[in-house]
Amino acid sequence: MKTIDGPSKIKIISLMLLSLLLFYSCFVYHNYTVYESIKVVVKKNAAIEYGSGNYDIHEFIKDVEGEIVSVKNEIDTSMVGEQEVLLTVKKENVVKEVPIVLAVVDTVAPAIELKEEKVTITRGDDYDLTSNIQSIYDDVDGDIGYLSEVLDDSVSYYHFDYDPAVIDDVGEHEIVVKAKDKNGNETNHSFVLEVVAPPPVVSFRQTGYTYSNLPPNASGGDLVSIAYSLIGSPYVAGGNGSYGFDCSGFVQYVYSQVGIHVSRSSSTQIYDGVAVSYEEAQPGDILSWGYVDGSPTHSALYVGGGQMVHATNPRQGVIASDVAAWTRGSGTHVISVRRIQ
Repeated sequence: MKTIDGPSKIKIISLMLLSLLLFYSCFVYHNYTVYESIKVVVKKNAAIEYGSGNYDIHEFIKDVEGEIVSVKNEIDTSMVGEQEVLLTVKKENVVKEVPIVLAVVDTVAPAIELKEEKVTITRGDDYDLTSNIQSIYDDVDGDIGYLSEVLDDSVSYYHFDYDPAVIDDVGEHEIVVKAKDKNGNETNHSFVLEVVAPPPVVSFRQTGYTYSNLPPNASGGDLVSIAYSLIGSPYVAGGNGSYGFDCSGFVQYVYSQVGIHVSRSSSTQIYDGVAVSYEEAQPGDILSWGYVDGSPTHSALYVGGGQMVHATNPRQGVIASDVAAWTRGSGTHVISVRRIQ
């Protein structure tokens, strides 16, 4: 029997090892090539709606080299923003974990629910527009709050859009409610504010009893100080708080700061307290303004020396005015002076 000598054995073993090395190298290279070829392409603008209960990850995949066998790091749809998902992809027995990024987005605008589609008020009444809001709710932000002044960067608010120059005129006016959530989604909904003419009101100068020689309002000095401190405050239709005032809301607020209650509208403040003549007006008295027919249109707080402080209009806000000058410029006059005892 022929035998293989030593050098030949070494040569054969070397060839076998080289063959194994080449085979292993080819195997490794093939697997590396397969591994590198595994890719996942996400659809453009792929996003999941906030609060989605169920979703299929395959709906957001445009193309995949291999087979998705499992998903790690499930998306939390209660959080708006980008989130990473780890996919396990298999191809030719090669497994690779591929991260992809999906966004949870909020595209649903706030829901506006009104109490009435049409509201009717009497001219001169101070109507709070927010009182016609049943609810304004957003899935992400929750309840949306009122904002009287909207800035460029304001978010999560609602406000009213209307023409302040004609809002007190008799007729129908469109009030647009605009709501915006923190992610920029907006909703508009409108209602009609109908302003009707008030019934004739007889001025105290014509038939009402006017008291004389009454003691001044005990809180007059405090009322004047508070009124002057509010000069420069904005005019807000329906406002009677520190964020802004309309005319009768301003008077009511000033009195509330000294613990005295007066009614809410110009139409009712003309009956608060007792009537005195303008010649006997004292600081703290309420001046009711109106036309020659006695219809009240405006309320102001007399501060003495022929001066008054009042909430005028959206352009001027709360100012101090000369009573005589206001009479000449406004076309109205003081139809009643009321002293609160």
